[in-house]
Amino acid sequence: MTRSIDAATQTALAGDNFNIATLIQLDFPTVIRLTDWQRNVTAMTNTFVSSPDLQTTSDITESGELRINQTSIELGGESQTYVSLFFNNDYIDVRGRIWKAVLDSSDVVIGSPVLIFDGRITTYGITDDETSSKVVISLASHWKDFELVKNRMTNSNTQKLYFSSDLGLEFAHETRKDIKWGKS
Repeated sequence: MTRSIDAATQTALAGDNFNIATLIQLDFPTVIRLTDWQRNVTAMTNTFVSSPDLQTTSDITESGELRINQTSIELGGESQTYVSLFFNNDYIDVRGRIWKAVLDSSDVVIGSPVLIFDGRITTYGITDDETSSKVVISLASHWKDFELVKNRMTNSNTQKLYFSSDLGLEFAHETRKDIKWGKS
């Protein structure tokens, strides 16, 4: 992902007195903005809420090769907020973004946060045991559907899913195998 880091952020990173906060946004109908910082962070005209439910994010790696980048976000599920969010909404392909923000000693964002991941939710999982519960959200880059085949199969069973009385593909499996184009 091509990105630039503004001069103010670069200057802060060159110094010794800064902190880094992770900012996460999930674009559900009611947008969720969370941070791993101990207080709320205001950035990009939005407030990212400090939440004890935000437990971890997986490492994000980049390379020069064309591949599907993936990451995951782990949220505590004890409050049932995130569990019910996934049970009550269509979560597939919801956009998720992760930024890193440089903060000064007063918790003010220096410069602009750096976007480190922009993708879509692909799956989620809920795990429970006697003492805790968590929701793990998997995100993948926009390349996730690059090799996805979205066509229908040309066989009778698939045709009947859409047109139950249509017999047009009843003998599709018996096509000639030795068709030579241009044959007279």
